[in-house]
Amino acid sequence: MDKIRVFLADDHAVLRDGLKVVINTDPDLVVVGEAEDGESVLPLAKCLNPDILILDINMPKMNGIEAAKLVKAELPNIKILMLTMHDNENYIFDALSVGINGYISKNSDMDELLKAIKTIAHGEEYFPPYISNIIIQNYLTKAQKTTGEVSNSSLLTGREKEILVLISKGLTSHEIAEKLFISYFTVGKHRKNLMKKLKLKNTAELVNYAIKEGLV
Repeated sequence: MDKIRVFLADDHAVLRDGLKVVINTDPDLVVVGEAEDGESVLPLAKCLNPDILILDINMPKMNGIEAAKLVKAELPNIKILMLTMHDNENYIFDALSVGINGYISKNSDMDELLKAIKTIAHGEEYFPPYISNIIIQNYLTKAQKTTGEVSNSSLLTGREKEILVLISKGLTSHEIAEKLFISYFTVGKHRKNLMKKLKLKNTAELVNYAIKEGLV
């Protein structure tokens, strides 16, 4: 099996060196490149074509959110994980708006970082519970201001609703599979069906829908 190719972008060399050691120690991962400022991210990503791009938000020349926006516009197949000290709501939603695939704190332990990388590499999004809670609270506020929308929850099967609730609680597909005693691939199929039936694009929109329907 080919290794998951990771690119690091952070202006702190000591942090990059530490991340490289941890990531390269995992047999499934390899660091293929790095950048110390946001402006270098896109041209280097074009040359190296990584599977996963790990970005800090605060970087010289161009911040990580702007760099992510450029990468998603020109290299949409590259998955992006924000690794940052910022858990401010504005930063989180700015990052979500450009299409990132995950967002975790630099205070997270290395096991969570590796879990996030692998989760995203397998086509899922990764947002730990505290980030999911911020997303939920934001959409709760918006939902309280919204009236007169027609419910289409009848489109969903009982199992799809069950999985939707678990997604909204921040569980990954692997965790949902273990909890419901079904296969990872079955969860993935249900997730795709949810997106298709509800015409939604990402986890944040699924959470919003679940809140409006009173499922969480």
